[in-house]
Amino acid sequence: MWQNMTYSKKVYAIIGGFFLFMLLAYNIVFYKTFALFKETKIKHEKLAWLKEKEKEIPVLQSQMALLDKAYNSSDSSSIRDQLTAFISDFAEENNCVVTEIPEKSFYSSSQLNIQTNKFVVKGNFNQLLQLLNAVEKNYNYTAKVVSAKYFSIKDLQTKQTNLYLSLITQSFRQHEKIN
Repeated sequence: MWQNMTYSKKVYAIIGGFFLFMLLAYNIVFYKTFALFKETKIKHEKLAWLKEKEKEIPVLQSQMALLDKAYNSSDSSSIRDQLTAFISDFAEENNCVVTEIPEKSFYSSSQLNIQTNKFVVKGNFNQLLQLLNAVEKNYNYTAKVVSAKYFSIKDLQTKQTNLYLSLITQSFRQHEKIN
């Protein structure tokens, strides 16, 4: 049969046999090699990521220590007083006016005390934005900002529109277990 074929048919048969051989070789040998190479590459990337995250452990431990210190050293009423003093001082320094100071608003369960405070401050946008940033930065562990809403009200006597920031914070405290 091979002898009766023309030269071009023999070349096509050899090329077809070569492709069949390469397909079998890929499925038997190369496929596993490429799969192992990809798996190794993924594991090296995960290992590099873990080594990078391992460097962040001391920072996280120091933040946890600050969090423990903040929650254990103060009661929830002093957090409200600290926030009120901080926001009032900031408003006085930056030509803002605190229009609403929170009353005590508590929720208590068997394991957790939650205190919610709502402050309303009048001022211009830049000062109110700086106040929001300062509260988030300085009270990050003790009183989380859960809502910040800007709104404006037109004063009919002065015919001016005033900008207000409604700032809601929450602080959490676990009950101590008595053994």
